[in-house]
Amino acid sequence: MAFDVGDQVYVARSLLGIDGNDVSPFYRTTVRARNNRSVRVDLPGGAQSGAIATSKVTANFGVLIVRIGDFNEGGLLDPLAKSVLHYSRMLLPGDSVRLIELRTEGELTTFWREIHGMCQQVIIVGHGAPDGYLFGSANITPQRLGEIFDAPNPTKKEFISLGCQTGYKAFGQPFSQTRCVSHFLAPFHSVHGCVASLFTQTFLNERLLASRSTRVAFKHARSDLKGAASFRLWENGKLTAGPV
Repeated sequence: MAFDVGDQVYVARSLLGIDGNDVSPFYRTTVRARNNRSVRVDLPGGAQSGAIATSKVTANFGVLIVRIGDFNEGGLLDPLAKSVLHYSRMLLPGDSVRLIELRTEGELTTFWREIHGMCQQVIIVGHGAPDGYLFGSANITPQRLGEIFDAPNPTKKEFISLGCQTGYKAFGQPFSQTRCVSHFLAPFHSVHGCVASLFTQTFLNERLLASRSTRVAFKHARSDLKGAASFRLWENGKLTAGPV
């Protein structure tokens, strides 16, 4: 991403050598100089940083967690969604993270039209299958789900599905071809809630805090966590990483 002098950006505190004991491990600052693929930013106290690669700098964040299911499913969906929520709130500035809880296709359509602009990563928590997601008593196909997410013509986003078996070709191929989907991460088999939560946290840490590419962050999240090997990565209808 290109930055101009005067832009407000976020940089990992560890890269700037400043105190990491804050609500967020990122420091909001201002670009003061740029040179090709690097920038210099303000430090606390008025000094300037050394050169920082633009790949390590971001202008905004946004994680949206979409929890789909009946409201009395506290045994799995609630702890899974809230574990990802709480981790994301520790990782990112508070206004960059949101959880919505819904039960119907209509609710998703309404919410998405209102808030799609706040997120770069969308995490779907619910009961999945190779042919769709369960909304109340109705199964919504990946094609229909893609139509809902595509309707406001949003910018491309990374989608992480924690629903079992949504990494199958029957789901992953058509959904990843949705215009607003840059990458689609999902489990090939059934996945335990603990594994799903830790995989997501590790991926977000690698992707956002370590500034890894999507593929590298995905690879590290799979290799670092026992039980996460079944996750797949789809891009534009093609399986690009994960078990065949």
